[in-house]
Amino acid sequence: METSQDLFKDLEIAEKLFSDGSIKNAQKKVRNAYNKSKHLKKLPNKLRHKLNAAINKSRYYDEISSFATNPKRDQLITKIKDLISNPLENPKKHAHEINDIQGQWQLLDISSKAASKSQWVEFNELSNKAWEPCKEYFDEIKGIKVKNAKEREKIIDQINQYVISNQKKWPPVKDLITYLRNMFQNWQRFAPVLDKDINKLKTKYYDARKPINEYISKQENINKEKKEVLINKVNEIEDDDNERCISKYNELKNEWQKIGPAGRKNDSKLWDKFNKSADRFFVQKKQVIENEIQIINNLRSELKSASKTVNQILNELKALKNTKNTKEFKDINKEIKTHNENILINQKKEKIASYGNVYTALMKKSELETVPNIFQSDIEKSFKNKKSDIKELTNACIKLEIQANVDSDKDDQELRKVIQLELLKDKFNKKNKKSSNELNAIVSHFINNFSLKDAGGEQEKLWARMNKCFEVLI
Repeated sequence: METSQDLFKDLEIAEKLFSDGSIKNAQKKVRNAYNKSKHLKKLPNKLRHKLNAAINKSRYYDEISSFATNPKRDQLITKIKDLISNPLENPKKHAHEINDIQGQWQLLDISSKAASKSQWVEFNELSNKAWEPCKEYFDEIKGIKVKNAKEREKIIDQINQYVISNQKKWPPVKDLITYLRNMFQNWQRFAPVLDKDINKLKTKYYDARKPINEYISKQENINKEKKEVLINKVNEIEDDDNERCISKYNELKNEWQKIGPAGRKNDSKLWDKFNKSADRFFVQKKQVIENEIQIINNLRSELKSASKTVNQILNELKALKNTKNTKEFKDINKEIKTHNENILINQKKEKIASYGNVYTALMKKSELETVPNIFQSDIEKSFKNKKSDIKELTNACIKLEIQANVDSDKDDQELRKVIQLELLKDKFNKKNKKSSNELNAIVSHFINNFSLKDAGGEQEKLWARMNKCFEVLI
């Protein structure tokens, strides 16, 4: 039974999804929360307000989505009309063009608010008209499917003939497996077939393969028993001379290699069991592992003291072949991961500080070397600016706050809505690869519209707001 606390959690998840840009998933969460709220006997005021706010946000994104996508739908309708008026000479290309337009229409429905009923009816009717010149192409496709079915019938006949020719004395299992694999590859070449033929052909194909598969299964069971006998023989090896034990084990190993497969599920397990039965002969391996563990412990000390770089340590670890599953090997890899994560954290802190230094450099209170290289030339140019453009500086600040999901000042709320709409349009415009709304571009925009000559409290306040965003975005 759903409670008001459950609905609060659902709405918080929806709010996070909206912030992350996962609009469709967020709207789905809101709809589910709304439907669940109907089953509550009493809806707390706080929950009602939160639910209404989420519904309003969902509607807002629907409106924005329609605003952005409806012109594209109109373009697709125009394209389909052009195809009806001027069909392509090649019916195959004509069909592909229709498929492409329909695919674009479906993408719009997936990525934004679905088309209205009138839009869909119009597009569907036009699509049906556009398909009419492709009748010959579909007949051609049908002909290909019929031919494919005949080729598959031939493959079935070939397998049946192979069974008749070999069932008195079957070839080795490996050869049978290879034969079936090759016939399957041929089978796959002749696709597709008509829907009415699929199940019938599949049944005949698997029936034809059945005698071969049954023999393979029977022979694999025999091979499994032979390999289990060899495992028992390894367990029975006893000799004071360890070298003779190893020699006897190698002889059994050669016998093992001559036995055919025992099935994919069994082979690796049996092989592991066979090898483990001989582990007692290889006492030297234990010493090798102990030596490698000592190397790992030394490397851990060198990592802590920074006497070797991470790359040097990783290269030395690659040379260790016998300890990859040991606790020591896993521990040092965890320590390397933590070490690298700490480096990244420090780099992030340094980067945030360097972005924060931009304003002091603009005010000539710190050296250009303290800011990222990408901004240094822009800062030098800003010294020539006669006057700051407060409007553009505010615009840059609000863009950054939107990106960082940080609240803007109350006086800037209307401007924030306008900029949000611009950002959404930019997001829908996939052709725009290098956006002017990225972090570095926004900071550069601020610098280019700043002037030291009239710098004062207003500029400083805007930069302080931007500085808070760096900690979120970097």
